[in-house]
Amino acid sequence: MLTKIYTDNPNWNTIDQVVAQLLEGHIIIYPTGLGYAYGCSALKQRAIEKVCTLKGVDWRKHRLAVMCPSINSISEYAKVDNHSFQYIKANEKEPITYILPAKTELPKMLQNNHEIGIRLSLHPITTLLLETLGSPLLTASLPIRHEEPEYLTDPELIDECYGKEVYTIIDGGVTSGGYTSIIRLSHGEEEVVREGQKGFSILL
Repeated sequence: MLTKIYTDNPNWNTIDQVVAQLLEGHIIIYPTGLGYAYGCSALKQRAIEKVCTLKGVDWRKHRLAVMCPSINSISEYAKVDNHSFQYIKANEKEPITYILPAKTELPKMLQNNHEIGIRLSLHPITTLLLETLGSPLLTASLPIRHEEPEYLTDPELIDECYGKEVYTIIDGGVTSGGYTSIIRLSHGEEEVVREGQKGFSILL
């Protein structure tokens, strides 16, 4: 099922309905700014487990990440020193997953070696959902189909392939595709774990 939300004139009843389903532990597919991803409330452990099952990953071995609406919200879930804050602020419009020292507000299954992966929303619809939800979304990339990468960027094709797995797919339009950089921020330094890439040819 596709759910269309217009950024210039959003239907708040629709947003409230989606948020209510997230609070009940349901899973959605939503636009991240680069592509589309599984999402669920980062406070619902059973929903997180279901997302891991859909992706075929073991949360004990696979690093998970959460999506936050703004820089200010990150400090609720991760330890952010002044250097890290300034670095994130300077790059807030870039598709980056930040690895930061974790706080204890989120389930332990989201913490890997006492660290947590955090992204900032780059899509206005997702920002609206996050602000209404009041907590982060677990964010997890869709399974890769190398032969047909458009299945990760076109909501109608995503609905055709994955629609029966989730409560709904938030239609944010066709996206460019790509994957984020991963940067670890700790002790006043940044470490590039993975270089990101925008575009259709390589997707993660």
